[in-house]
Amino acid sequence: MTGVRNGGDLVVETLEALGAKTVFGIPGQHALGLFDAMGRGNLHFVSSRVENNSAFAADGYSRATGEVGVLFLSTGPGALTSLAGLQEAYATGVPMVVVASQIPLEGLGARRKGMLHQLDDQKASAANVTKSQRLIQHASGIPSAIQDAWTEAISSPQGPVWLEIPQNVLLDPIMVPPVEDALAETADNPPRVELVREAVKWLSTAERPAIIAGGGTRRGRAEKSLLSIAEKLRAPVICTPGATARSRGTTSSHCSPGSRTST
Repeated sequence: MTGVRNGGDLVVETLEALGAKTVFGIPGQHALGLFDAMGRGNLHFVSSRVENNSAFAADGYSRATGEVGVLFLSTGPGALTSLAGLQEAYATGVPMVVVASQIPLEGLGARRKGMLHQLDDQKASAANVTKSQRLIQHASGIPSAIQDAWTEAISSPQGPVWLEIPQNVLLDPIMVPPVEDALAETADNPPRVELVREAVKWLSTAERPAIIAGGGTRRGRAEKSLLSIAEKLRAPVICTPGATARSRGTTSSHCSPGSRTST
């Protein structure tokens, strides 16, 4: 990469290093550093008429591909308009990384300073529909913050994670070297032994057990385990809508363990 680089480049470089291919969103004044940097990278951008649709599109993209949905938002109205779509992703455990711009650093913490699209606490608006919210105040912290957000998004329980970057942090020139590598490893919660024992006790005495498989079966790639327990219990399997999302380019369900045991 040649020429002057900025915080927006660090965002794009880190996302590409983590494996992102597609970004959803709508350009806005405070977020221009993000969208300008995409022109120097390899991310494919999909726009919508309103941010709500972009959030739902990123959610659907994640469900269809198994990848993390990535959403770019502008400050204030743009960020707030996305919340309904993020609520659906949060409620159903869809992994997303949301990068929202913010007003310049000098305006943060002030009430009604008169800056364009200023909110007293933008992160608080996303608190009920995302797993966590982070404010990045220095460009050097962008790669690590995005890597951590990606890790949290794909870790159980999966869901959207919210990042905010002020306008000047995205636009100001930087001396941080280009991001060459990024790693996000899932940190899953192991099952509790006493709960597994209790489940075994109940299932071993069940007369007509049935299995309702949810979206975690698909996201956790637990199809073989589902098939194994269904066969042992001779139990029919009912899949929720979240568990029956289909892969791109296929017509088979992720959930269904086989025609002999599924309904």
